[in-house]
Amino acid sequence: MDKLSELVGKAKAIVAGDPDRTSMWWAYVALEYAIMDLKLRYNLEGAVAPEKLAKKAIDIIEARSMLARIDLSSDRKKLLYDLRSCRDVVKALVASYDRRSTTS
Repeated sequence: MDKLSELVGKAKAIVAGDPDRTSMWWAYVALEYAIMDLKLRYNLEGAVAPEKLAKKAIDIIEARSMLARIDLSSDRKKLLYDLRSCRDVVKALVASYDRRSTTS
């Protein structure tokens, strides 16, 4: 789980700071890579993806909170679910940066 821990740590560090759009993209990539690593290493490909988050304002505080709650020692399927949820929040934040940059 060293690689997984490293990837989640990178995402946490990025989101904990004052991230710009590019930084948030790197956090998203780290989470996506962590998900792929977990799925392929433990053959969890058949795991069901989490439901999409309800359309609501997603902010950086929520992303920080979700990343802080990730337990790398938890059940692998739960960890996969949690990582996917965090990835979706970070992806929504990246998209919101896109919207802000095109409307300003």
